[in-house]
Amino acid sequence: MNKFKLSLLICMLIVGLILIFINPIQNVIIAHLSKQLNTTDYSAEDIDNNNNADADFEFEAVQSLSIAEVLKAQTTANKMPVIGSIAVPSVGMKLPIVKGVGNASLAVGAGTMKPNQKLGQGNYTLAGHYFEEKDILFGPLYKASIGDTIYLTDLTNIYEYKITTKEIIAATDVYVIDDIPDKTILTLVTCAEEGTKRLAVQAEFVEQYPFDQAPAKLSETF
Repeated sequence: MNKFKLSLLICMLIVGLILIFINPIQNVIIAHLSKQLNTTDYSAEDIDNNNNADADFEFEAVQSLSIAEVLKAQTTANKMPVIGSIAVPSVGMKLPIVKGVGNASLAVGAGTMKPNQKLGQGNYTLAGHYFEEKDILFGPLYKASIGDTIYLTDLTNIYEYKITTKEIIAATDVYVIDDIPDKTILTLVTCAEEGTKRLAVQAEFVEQYPFDQAPAKLSETF
C-alpha cells in the first residue's frame, strides 16, 4: 500500500470516527453548559440586568442545533443573558432560562419566546431544542405527564405551575404563545418527533413563593 492510499485510509477512518462520536460529544457539551449556567451562581441584580439585554425573538428562524453552534455557545457562555431557571422534578429536567431564542441561547437552555414577558403573569412561553438523547434540553418533556409540577425562579420568587395539556401541534399553531384573558399559564414548545410538528406543554399557575422564604425542598430544586 503506497503512502497516498494509506493517508486516504487514515483520513477516511478519522472522518468515520468523527461522524460516529459527534452526537455524543455534542450532547455532553450541551449537558455541561446547562449545568454550568446554574442560576444559583447569579444574583437577583444579575437577573435584572440580563432582563434588559438585547435578544433575538425570531423563533421562525431557529435552525437545528449543529456542533458548530454548540462550540460557539461554549465560548460565549459567560455572556449569556440568564434570567432564571426551570425545573421539572418528575423527569429530572433543570435548565437555565435565557432571554430570547437565538441559537446560542437555545444551545444551553430554555429561551423566552416573547419580549417583556414576566413570570407569574399572562402566558409565559419558553422554547427549547429536542434531541433523540432525551435527557438534555427539552427532551425530558416527552416523559412528563398531566399533573406534573413545574417550578421556575428568577431568584426573587419561585413560581409553581401544574401541567394541564401536552399535545403535538402544527408548526403554524403560533396561537399557543398568545396571552389568554384572565389566565396565568406557562407554555413550553419544542420540536416533535414527527418532523415539522411541535410538542406543546401547557401548565396552569398554582402559587408563588418568595425565594428566600420558600420551603427548603423548593429552593433546593434549583
